Amino acid sequence: MRRAAFTVAATTAALTLAAAGPGWASTSSGDITTSWGDRSRIQLTWVDRNSFQGGTLTVADQTCDDRSVYATLTIRTGSGTTLASDDKHNTRGCGTTADFQNLRATDPSGIKSVTMTLCRRVAGTPDHCETRYTGFNPYNPSLAF
Repeated sequence: MRRAAFTVAATTAALTLAAAGPGWASTSSGDITTSWGDRSRIQLTWVDRNSFQGGTLTVADQTCDDRSVYATLTIRTGSGTTLASDDKHNTRGCGTTADFQNLRATDPSGIKSVTMTLCRRVAGTPDHCETRYTGFNPYNPSLAF
């Protein structure tokens, strides 16, 4: 997996690879509730076979266990490349959410899917992560497998 050059701000994030496409679109969303209880939610709008835009990602610390929680998005392209966003952290603590808005991506080979992984930091051990959501591009059925 390689990291792409994504733009991230403190409360907003943009997976910016290029400009958005034409005027027709389909919105998809998904949630993760981990085995330890933290949550994340993503909603994005598929524009065409090559892009999505208007994405929102929410990362919620619901466990009050003094461990940082963060989400990572992975984009699988039509050329087989896997691109990962920077980690989107909620550092506000117990019972809070962090929202990252205006996520978007374009790839000329097409976008097959977006996968969301939610993790928490565990001191002295590797981070504990769970991947429980993959959204497939409805405008790119040839890339759905």
